[in-house]
Amino acid sequence: MNEEKFHRDPEEYAIFKRLNNKQFSKRPNDIYVTRKTNFKAQLERCMKLISSNGNYREITIYGMGSALQRTINLALQFQLKTNCQLHTSISSIEVTDHLMPLLDDLEPMNDTRWVSTITISCTLPAILTTETK
Repeated sequence: MNEEKFHRDPEEYAIFKRLNNKQFSKRPNDIYVTRKTNFKAQLERCMKLISSNGNYREITIYGMGSALQRTINLALQFQLKTNCQLHTSISSIEVTDHLMPLLDDLEPMNDTRWVSTITISCTLPAILTTETK
C-alpha cells in the first residue's frame, strides 16, 4: 500500500519512537550505544568484559541512526587499547513511530521508517586471550 507522507505538526502530535526489541540480542557481552551513552563508561565496560575475570574473548557493539559515529569511535578506541580485530556489518531496520494526538479531534497514527544500523564484533587475538587467563 502506497501511503502519502503527511506533515507532522508538533502542536498536533507527540512522537514516541519505538523499537522492536525482538530485533536485538541480549547477551552479556553485547554493548548498545546511543547518543546519550556515557562514552567513558561504555569503554570501561568493554574493557571489563574482556579482562581476566570477564571471560569473554569477543564483544559486540551495536549502534543505530545518529549514534553510528559514537559506535565506530568506541570500537576504534577499544581496538587501540586491546589490539583486537574488528568485524563490521551494516544494515537497515524498520522502526515505527507512534504519533499520539495532542488535540481531541485527531486520531493516533503510526509512521514507519528505515534506520541505519552497525554491528561491530571485537575479537581478541588467541595469544592475548591465553595470556590474560
